[in-house]
Amino acid sequence: MTGPTRVAGWGRGPDGAVVTWTVAEGRKGRRWREVVSRGADVVHALLLETDPNGRFSHLELALAEGLWTFHPEPDGTLHGNRVSVAAGVRHIAGRPFAPDDALIVKGSPVSLAAIAWGHAAGALVRPVAGVVIGADGTLAEQPEIRIERLTATRWQVGEGSPIEIDEAGLPVLDDGETWPLEVD
Repeated sequence: MTGPTRVAGWGRGPDGAVVTWTVAEGRKGRRWREVVSRGADVVHALLLETDPNGRFSHLELALAEGLWTFHPEPDGTLHGNRVSVAAGVRHIAGRPFAPDDALIVKGSPVSLAAIAWGHAAGALVRPVAGVVIGADGTLAEQPEIRIERLTATRWQVGEGSPIEIDEAGLPVLDDGETWPLEVD
């Protein structure tokens, strides 16, 4: 028997951006962290949590335009807020969000890896609804996001480049390396 997944890594995303990430698994699920950068500029930083079944449970996202938080409510809706200089505080409440729906952060290999890992036990092709957060902070509700296993390790989640994950659900990135978060 193996213990919980606790790994750090880095690599290059499909657009060449540097992606530094960690995944720490515990009794409440997984906590995925990511920083995406181009040169000295941070594109975004996130904390994404999934429950023990691999379903989305919480997101904190920092973009140049502001801060976002999201979480599903037991009544099947998505809630959260956006805080920015331009808009002040904008509350997001009541958007339908089923347990298997997807929350995608554009340009985030970790958000794609979390979705693929969470659906790994399901069908080879599965449509779900969801929300896509653009690099500029726009929200786009998607009535159907296609999640498709292309090979044993390669997945297509929505539009854009496929994501590769290893057997533990961790992102496999170009030029990447991984390390254990804890040393025995």
